[in-house]
Amino acid sequence: MNHVLLTLVGITGCALLLATIMREIRLPAAIAYIITGMIVGPTGLGLVHDRELLTHMGEIGVIMLLFFVGMEVELPRLIASWRIAVLGTAAQIAVSVLVCVGAAIFFDTSWKAGVLLGFIVSMSSTAVVLTMLKDSDELEQPFGQNALGVLLMQDLAIVPMMIVIGILGGGEEGVSVSSILVQLIGGTLLVGAAVYMMRTPGWKIPDWLHQGTDRRVMMGLLLCFAAATLTALLGLSAPFGAFLAGMLLHATDQADWVEEHLRSVYIVFVAIFFLSVGMLVDAHFVLGHMPLMFGLTLAVLLLNSGINSLVLRALGETWPQALLTGAVLGQIGEFSFLLAAMGLSLGLMDETSHRIIMAVIALSLLLSPLWMMMIKNLIRRGMLD
Repeated sequence: MNHVLLTLVGITGCALLLATIMREIRLPAAIAYIITGMIVGPTGLGLVHDRELLTHMGEIGVIMLLFFVGMEVELPRLIASWRIAVLGTAAQIAVSVLVCVGAAIFFDTSWKAGVLLGFIVSMSSTAVVLTMLKDSDELEQPFGQNALGVLLMQDLAIVPMMIVIGILGGGEEGVSVSSILVQLIGGTLLVGAAVYMMRTPGWKIPDWLHQGTDRRVMMGLLLCFAAATLTALLGLSAPFGAFLAGMLLHATDQADWVEEHLRSVYIVFVAIFFLSVGMLVDAHFVLGHMPLMFGLTLAVLLLNSGINSLVLRALGETWPQALLTGAVLGQIGEFSFLLAAMGLSLGLMDETSHRIIMAVIALSLLLSPLWMMMIKNLIRRGMLD
């Protein structure tokens, strides 16, 4: 027990110190948590070795983050930007895959590996983007709403991506038509029911469920995790279910109260998510290949930001709005860890490529806030109009 307490003191102390420094230089606390994860992780000081446990706890943080975002989103505004969300996401994924397949062929690598890499690169980080937008109070801005719509569609796209990767890896027999139908029909019915309830005035949560502090907190947690479990059982994204639950709660008179009393829990789990990301970085590997790692990370930020910006501009957004949205979506997301692991297990990439990709994903998450700040400053100075 003394060792556990010492570990907790070391992690929270390091996180608090770095978060304080980041706030002083006006950088998001997420950077502090990622760096803390690198310091205390297996390739750092070795204070924490059970990365799997932290990863699962971090996934709870992402679920709670989407739940909180759902409680702040206005349904009419989200529906109004459907073109950006649906067409923009489809075009962005398609272009990313085409670019990566072209690069794979150019470097005399399997086109299947190019498809896998395209999927990995095209996924942005829900946790990082929404944390940045919430911290800067920009979620309600037009580019913030565009980014939210794209992120939700990317969360839904993870299912067909995994099916395609399974086919490319020789797993055709594992692709079940019935499971696809369950995902499509169940997801449609779930979204339809949620939208109907949100647009139907007069419904409310029974009084006996939200009278008293303890019951309100438990009610909020139950609604969040039950909806996440339901969408996960349907084969969809668990955070997407939590987002629907948050929007459903927003339609009642309980959203503000639940958010106020669950915020501290949400902060802890989101911080754990960023800690787990930092622990995924092999510090020795990155230091030994620093020019390559940072070169690839910069290439990813440029590629993702460029593709997203061009697609949004083609859909009618102004250049400043398109560039802002592209910049905030520039990193590679947490779901890409899953895609990379799946590609490794199916033989679509080797161990070295997997280590490189894992490091680039984590570095892109780490540098994403700095990238966003740089693009914002360039736009304010009129250099990207």
